[in-house]
Amino acid sequence: MRYFNVAGPCNNIKHYMIDAATRLHGVEELIDNEQYFVIHAARQSGKTTYLQDLTRRLNTEGKYYTLYCSLEGV
Repeated sequence: MRYFNVAGPCNNIKHYMIDAATRLHGVEELIDNEQYFVIHAARQSGKTTYLQDLTRRLNTEGKYYTLYCSLEGV
């Protein structure tokens, strides 16, 4: 049974959510062009979920090898 997640990254199988990739355009183009980017948004807006999804997609495509690292606990 799916539910609304109120803490931590979302999982589209367990949680109701809007696909973050539909809201953030141009990030993959920035990566292809070897540009830096910053994702800045309010709490609980999907930043972590988006970055984890982006990491999975880029690794699956095989063009890049990505690593997700959180410094939240530091």
